[in-house]
Amino acid sequence: MIWLGHTTFLFRINGVTFLTDPIFESPHLFLKRNHDLPFNKESLPKIDYLLISHDHRDHLDKKSIRFILNRGDNPTILTGLNIDKWFESNFKSANYSIQAAGWYQQYQTKENDTNVYYLPARHWSKRGMFDTNKRLWGSFLIEAGNKTIYFSGDTGYGSHLKEVGELFKNIDIAILGIGAYQPEWFMEANHISPLNALRAIHEMNAQKFIPMHYGMFDLSDEPILEPVESLIKFHATEFSHINLSVLKVGENHLINS
Repeated sequence: MIWLGHTTFLFRINGVTFLTDPIFESPHLFLKRNHDLPFNKESLPKIDYLLISHDHRDHLDKKSIRFILNRGDNPTILTGLNIDKWFESNFKSANYSIQAAGWYQQYQTKENDTNVYYLPARHWSKRGMFDTNKRLWGSFLIEAGNKTIYFSGDTGYGSHLKEVGELFKNIDIAILGIGAYQPEWFMEANHISPLNALRAIHEMNAQKFIPMHYGMFDLSDEPILEPVESLIKFHATEFSHINLSVLKVGENHLINS
């Protein structure tokens, strides 16, 4: 598993390669990427499954997706309801297959030992002036190679996170966002704070917590590295029992470790 920054993770289990919410460069003039990719994007391996959590431009990036599709990977895209229509409008001649799911639905996978589910998140969707909440947002649960990985996408804190742990008893790695949360009175409905992320991991009873969604884009009021600094503080003082793994961008993390 390699963190490529923000919510983009590249991971490989039993020869199957997944990529989440790819964004390889600054999506537009007013949203500048603060850290380069850790390697040349041309060296990315062939992507089998492309997971798109929702349609915001720091998660659904047209330029990055075009790069993957133009390489001829022919990936299977897994996403939420109505995002498939966006792909059909923007990539009419590209080679890919796509499945759009509602919450609690399981996707059809080619491998017998690989299961992927689309689960709830507390968030919203919008790309243009007149499409607010027209496309579904959510999270992913991946079961592959006797490992279970939860990827939250963007979400606020809520009972849906505890429910994940009730539905899936053995989560090996939970990946949750911790940034873009201040001011909390305004942002908490859509982005989880470092403290609440730790609470969620405790409630989910996940074996390991990998934080994301910080340090890359200036999206809210807190300094760009404040979320991980607060996370480390709260982990040391209140949640030291949680197995926390703070990755550097480009760090190779063994899923079995």
